[in-house]
Amino acid sequence: MDCETARQIYAKDLETWSRSRGPTNRHSRRMYRAMLRMLGELPAHMLEADGQVWLWSDLHLGHENIIRYTNRPFASVEAMDAAIYANWRKVVSEEGTLIFVGDVAMRHAVSEVTWQRVREGAGKRKLLVAGNHDLTGSGSLRVTGFDQVNSLLCLKGDPPIVCTHLPLASLPEGWVNVHGHTHDEPPQRSAHINVSLEQLDYQPISLERVRMLARELAAGRYPPGKTTLEQITKLESE
Repeated sequence: MDCETARQIYAKDLETWSRSRGPTNRHSRRMYRAMLRMLGELPAHMLEADGQVWLWSDLHLGHENIIRYTNRPFASVEAMDAAIYANWRKVVSEEGTLIFVGDVAMRHAVSEVTWQRVREGAGKRKLLVAGNHDLTGSGSLRVTGFDQVNSLLCLKGDPPIVCTHLPLASLPEGWVNVHGHTHDEPPQRSAHINVSLEQLDYQPISLERVRMLARELAAGRYPPGKTTLEQITKLESE
């Protein structure tokens, strides 16, 4: 798989969306333009995804309104953040790699306290695929604490996986797109895997389990389930 090809596809999608005059509002167009600038500044990267690797996306630490927007099961933003950090500690090994597929923090959580918790959190390496809320309006990165930050991340293996924050509009045959951004939208009949927290019971998921679903999607098979986790659990039960 050529990671540069994936970057070109992402750039084309962002360019198209940034010019859309349909239902896309002005704020969304600004977001797409910022993402497009980010794509030119941050490298794409091909990762040898060996060993213990986990993924998750759209933590939205510090974002109280996300509880209401996506019906997250928390009484307060403090309870949500505490649960996310606890699940991180519970799931990820100290020697593993944790991939954040965008949108780490908002509001007061965009702070050095958060970035220090990222540095000190479980996992030998913490990688970020930048999302729209990880950027300023001009497309500059506003987060720190990660060992590596990329515009997109390609994972070698069978099938090849490309991680982007926004789901790609099109994919070459045989590729699977791991993404975030769409939060609680149910899985579609396509080669896309949504790793937003709403899809994963608010905890990281292993790349091994994601690849199980990716192989099915690449073959044109779409397991039932209202979330990514339900689809994977269904496969594991067969």
